[in-house]
Amino acid sequence: MDFNLEEAFIHIISKGKKDNTYKFALAKFLLDISKNTKDKQNITILYEDISEAFLKYYWVQECKYKLKQDFKQNSQPVVITIIQKYCGKEYISDSYDKYFKDKKSVKKEIIQEIEKKCLGDVIPRFQPKESNKFYSHNHIKNARKFHISKDKDRSIVLNSDTIFFLKKSYELLHKALILEWAKFLEKTNFTPKLISKIENLGENKRSSLGKYKKILLEIDTKCFYCNCNLLDNKIHIDHFIPWSYIYDDEIWNLVLSCSSCNLKKSDYLANEECLSKIKKRNSDSNLSIPNKDISDYYLNCKKSGFLEYSNSHNKLECIKS
Repeated sequence: MDFNLEEAFIHIISKGKKDNTYKFALAKFLLDISKNTKDKQNITILYEDISEAFLKYYWVQECKYKLKQDFKQNSQPVVITIIQKYCGKEYISDSYDKYFKDKKSVKKEIIQEIEKKCLGDVIPRFQPKESNKFYSHNHIKNARKFHISKDKDRSIVLNSDTIFFLKKSYELLHKALILEWAKFLEKTNFTPKLISKIENLGENKRSSLGKYKKILLEIDTKCFYCNCNLLDNKIHIDHFIPWSYIYDDEIWNLVLSCSSCNLKKSDYLANEECLSKIKKRNSDSNLSIPNKDISDYYLNCKKSGFLEYSNSHNKLECIKS
């Protein structure tokens, strides 16, 4: 039984045509809910719960990491369109939980729209063609399309054998899933640490940057952006290329800044004058990147959708020291 389920699960995530990543998101939901289920019996799962999981998976990838989800030039998965409709198109510095803490009604509307527009096909098509191995559902196939009657419960029933199998094999299957998800996304994304971004979904703990302060102060005691004297101000350590893109704390990408500049810049890119300045600093201070130029990261970050900070009334610009 386990072998057949494992074979079917791996086949679903690794084979067949995929226009978007919905199968990966559903697979992750099934793995996660099985891992956290203590019951040894079939469980009924509402579409609403699946939709809420989809919102979290895709909100983090879209709003935090700006990951393009498919190969189409002039369109995108409906789930991304829905998230952009309610949350905008720019990256968001808050965590998922913090962002929606005071937006419960908005969150509910997004979940309802995802349920209505995104689950109709992926739930029935996720199953192996020969039988319903993982869960039962009440979709009806009409020609090439699936539909669900309005008078039926919008839910699936996950069977106990599936729960036991997914729970027991969670680590192995989750690693395989994340790898396949990353392989799909790497074809359309210019981003480092892709696997870690998908695997952690914004839940990783940021490390303290305090250990770098002394080293950076030995290089310069002025704000990298406005050139004010940092010894008279509260010192911040800023990721020159946003952490949401780099996803690492390498010293070649860290600069000292005053609180004002750091808060203004947030997860934006600094202008290209600043790029020239940090390249010179790294060269002079022997903080080079092995086999890489920071310009490559900067340009690819732009291609990924991160914006350059621009405010005509209060522009953040790099002042030469």
